[in-house]
Amino acid sequence: MKIIVASFQCESNSKSTMHPTKGDFEYFAGEDIFKKLVVKEIFTSAGFEVVPSIYANALPTATVTADIYGYYFNQIMDTVKQNPDADGMYIYVHGSMEVEGIGSGELYLLKEIRKIVKRECLIALTMDLHANITDELGNYADIICGYKTAPHVDQAESQKRAASALCYCLNNSVKPYTYVQKIPMLVKGDTMLTKYEPLLSLEKETEDMEKEEDIFGANLFFGHCWIDAPNTSASAVVSSTSMIKSEKLAKYLANKLWDTRKEYKFLIEAELPEECVKRALEGKENRIFITDSGDNTTAGAEGEKREILNLLLSRRPSKKCCVAGITDYETVKLCKDKKEGERVRVKGINEEGTIKKHGKILGWAKEIIGDSVTISFSDVDAVFTEKRSAFIEKGNFDKAGIDLLSYRVVVVKLGYLFEELKPFADREIFALTDGASCVELSRLGLKNINRPMFPLEDFEWKA
Repeated sequence: MKIIVASFQCESNSKSTMHPTKGDFEYFAGEDIFKKLVVKEIFTSAGFEVVPSIYANALPTATVTADIYGYYFNQIMDTVKQNPDADGMYIYVHGSMEVEGIGSGELYLLKEIRKIVKRECLIALTMDLHANITDELGNYADIICGYKTAPHVDQAESQKRAASALCYCLNNSVKPYTYVQKIPMLVKGDTMLTKYEPLLSLEKETEDMEKEEDIFGANLFFGHCWIDAPNTSASAVVSSTSMIKSEKLAKYLANKLWDTRKEYKFLIEAELPEECVKRALEGKENRIFITDSGDNTTAGAEGEKREILNLLLSRRPSKKCCVAGITDYETVKLCKDKKEGERVRVKGINEEGTIKKHGKILGWAKEIIGDSVTISFSDVDAVFTEKRSAFIEKGNFDKAGIDLLSYRVVVVKLGYLFEELKPFADREIFALTDGASCVELSRLGLKNINRPMFPLEDFEWKA
């Protein structure tokens, strides 16, 4: 028997202006896709012939244009057309890819695949915890397995669960049924952390369900609030041998999540940017991180805003501070042929700075994707990058040529602080800034989502 394997991922943000290009995607084709996917051995050890297609994964960004979507979509479809007799297909997607003129990129892909493969072909998906699941998805996907952690640390395990379930069903001639239950809620993603209650217990329930032999996926998806589309919301999705059972359990999980909707709060300080800067500069801790949540590059924002940098400069800090990294191609280009120590003026900043260091920036897969320049404005260093680059670990600072440990206040373009940075943070402050990834739903101007939607409205609901 034969299984096609592919991955096409991009988390979209309707408010962002930076649409992805081919250069934004980490891309592999053929056998090279297994440099990124961990499912091949599961399939081969179960006796299946594996047909690799492509792996394409981009840093979260604006909606995907039809031409860029088509470039990767067509390659997957070519593999499907060459193997219409495939018994199964495994696809690793995000679940919140919004394509201009199409809508859900994942749903469209599955619909087109189903037009080619035989009726008996089983399709298994791995999806991000923040996927916006469409009502129709269960009509096209037989098995869905989502992450169970936020911040995400179980991507590999989620791939393996979906692959193992697909092997079991094919080898035992089992037909799975997937039921999608939408939940009319969009809670701030940075408050929904799975190692804390109530999500700790809820995710444990989904894990216990999946221990039953006839349940292949029991999932809670929190949704992705930065896509202004009708399918934007949380959901519960269950795949099992019985549609009746899948529906019953999906509704059960949906009601459980709904009942906790008012319990999600920030577990760290979350304030307007002026107050964040004040607290950081007055704080006694050795190193304080401020996350610029409205300009979060890992949520699709541009990373261009200078608000916190200018707030720091206006207060003339005595502490050594760093803002990393501000997306600014023109500034990097302007400084490229200038030497360290030269004076320079940067757009949007009132005072002159000094070039401190030329460096490099890392992409989503930790590969070098471009240049950076660090400019000092008195005791505040600002790292400017020619492309968006999320500073999620110490290695990002190292590549930029600066010492993370030398700063007392560090500003990054993130929401919650990534686990890799936590060992260096004595205190975290979450800045409620405006921007494409603003966490205040009422300030996003969402027009196309279904209503009513909690917390924009408070109402009673039951699945």
